[in-house]
Amino acid sequence: MRLLPALCIFTLGSLRLSAQTLPVPDSDDVKPTPKPAPTAAASKTTSTINALQASVDRLTLNNQALLDLLKKQQAVLEDIQFDRRLQSRQIQSVAQRLEESLAENGKLQTKIAALEATAAATPPPSAIAATPAGTTPKAAPLVEPPPAEPSTYLPPEPAPMPQGTPGWHRAFTLSGTESKTTDIFNVQGGTWRVVWHNLDKPGKAYVNTSALFINAFPRDDTIPQKVCSKLGPGGDSTILIGPGHYYLKIEASGGSWELAVEDFY
Repeated sequence: MRLLPALCIFTLGSLRLSAQTLPVPDSDDVKPTPKPAPTAAASKTTSTINALQASVDRLTLNNQALLDLLKKQQAVLEDIQFDRRLQSRQIQSVAQRLEESLAENGKLQTKIAALEATAAATPPPSAIAATPAGTTPKAAPLVEPPPAEPSTYLPPEPAPMPQGTPGWHRAFTLSGTESKTTDIFNVQGGTWRVVWHNLDKPGKAYVNTSALFINAFPRDDTIPQKVCSKLGPGGDSTILIGPGHYYLKIEASGGSWELAVEDFY
């Protein structure tokens, strides 16, 4: 009985000594518990989400590009519609002028036919008038030749003004018998003018058979400033608004024309 308490005391002392001699693990030696690796299902779900997001981004970019293209096409269609409306107005204007020209030509043809009928009904005078015997034939009256046609119907070029004083400056002159489109020219002043003149072909059969139409177009526009619309001979000057770059479109038939462009600055 005495040996049992002594054995217990000896065993407790041994356990204490073992606890003191066991090494205590260092905090640096303690390794973190590794996280479990993602499963195959989770990786597949992430890849699917990324692919869907990339598809959505591409679709958004494609839709934006398509919208921009539609806007450009709409602008082009609006320009085409504007050009068609302008062409329709120009065609109507040309058709109206042609109708007026045809009406004038019809009147002229009627006049010509009446003159020809009158000339055919009138007997021609004898080449030599009979002269009674013993009388001296009278001398034929002198017939003055018709005046010569002037070299130009345009007014003379404006006289130069003193330095610093604004005035008219002639840019160029032009003449012809057919339709023509001029080169682009520059207008400096806020006002400019076209001095023009129209002339029939020589001969009674061509009286009032010529036509002249002039329009001034800005370089970057399709809406003109009207200069003249003339049937038959005559001339005038037309004041226009500047400055800018312009060209003249001349439509002529049945005669000759001439014009001068003058700039006020």
